[in-house]
Amino acid sequence: MSAPPLTGLRVLDLSHNLAGPLTTMHLGDLGAEVVKVERPEGDEWREHERIPGQPGRGRHYMQANRNKRAVCLDLRHEGARAALHDLIARADVLVTNMRPGVPEALGFGWEEARALNPGLVYCEISAFGPDGPRGGRRGYDLMAEALAGFMPPSMAREGEAPAGSPIPINDTALPLLATTGILAALIERGRTGRGQRVEATILGSAVALNAHSLVRIEGLPGHGVPTFSRAFYRAYRTADGWIAVAAYAERLARLLCDVLGHPGLLDAPPWDDRAARVTREPELVELLAPAFRERTTAEWDDVLAAAGVPAAPVRERDDLFDDPHVRATGLVETVEDDEVGPVTMTSPVVRLSETPGAIRFTGRHLGADTREVLRELGRSDAQIDALVADGAAVCRPAATGRDA
Repeated sequence: MSAPPLTGLRVLDLSHNLAGPLTTMHLGDLGAEVVKVERPEGDEWREHERIPGQPGRGRHYMQANRNKRAVCLDLRHEGARAALHDLIARADVLVTNMRPGVPEALGFGWEEARALNPGLVYCEISAFGPDGPRGGRRGYDLMAEALAGFMPPSMAREGEAPAGSPIPINDTALPLLATTGILAALIERGRTGRGQRVEATILGSAVALNAHSLVRIEGLPGHGVPTFSRAFYRAYRTADGWIAVAAYAERLARLLCDVLGHPGLLDAPPWDDRAARVTREPELVELLAPAFRERTTAEWDDVLAAAGVPAAPVRERDDLFDDPHVRATGLVETVEDDEVGPVTMTSPVVRLSETPGAIRFTGRHLGADTREVLRELGRSDAQIDALVADGAAVCRPAATGRDA
């Protein structure tokens, strides 16, 4: 097989937390050379689920920042900003998710970066973008879920607050959209030689993820009459756990009823009326639920598969690592870290037959590659030592077999 498709592409990662680092993770998986620049305090994500004996190197950080060289610069110092400008001048892509206005204050806003490198693809990730009533505000996934209808009060259980997703769904989906925008901008640069600004927001991600339902015909009231019942698209308790069924189409709902011992249920009142299946959903669930308790989850998984009804066991997060299908299809893989040993994490999930992506190494210690990268920029060891002494840079010798 040939080298990954983005081999030779230089990416400068000036992001933190999750959405920005996951964007550059995807680019790095596809072969890009990613240099991550952090402040002396480090990316906040380093502290999530800390690894014993590995200060500043948490489980989540090791994955979201894999395949990246770790550089630590304090951009309040002129010498650090000069080094950053050199990195910008040689980069193909720059990714930041600092609040609008912060990159400008630190000397790497879009206008300054474009002046340094007219061919640069500059990806700016933020909560709400720079404009509009919420422009420039801090924001996280939960804010986007709240605004985009992911947690409507009308669907909250009585007496309970509206609940968001158990995972930061927009923080993890946005990087896929941002990566798409970056690759599109690189294709355009190949035609014209010019870079451009790519803007992606967490709220925009939420809107995109909810695009299937966000359609309003201005001349008509409301959204029409709901006809799809969640009774056919939910988890049911089994004899020993839970099974999720997704009998979304009418024919699948009928197959499910047959398997559960209710043939013809949807052909007679009241369940022949699809609107009634929605308004009287609790009754329908109560009717279907007892049959599920008669078999184990594994048994239902086989029975429903044989009947052609989409279904899957409901499991805890870490059960995924041992799932036979996940293992067989390579959705997770185990990589060797010289300090903590074998680490199992998600693989590059989009596969290319001739130039597949790869995990080359896990997220590194803060400043592990500062000296190496500054040398590549033409700084002598004496100059680097002066930057360290001045507090403008942090160099940490790495114990991962890579020169630091």
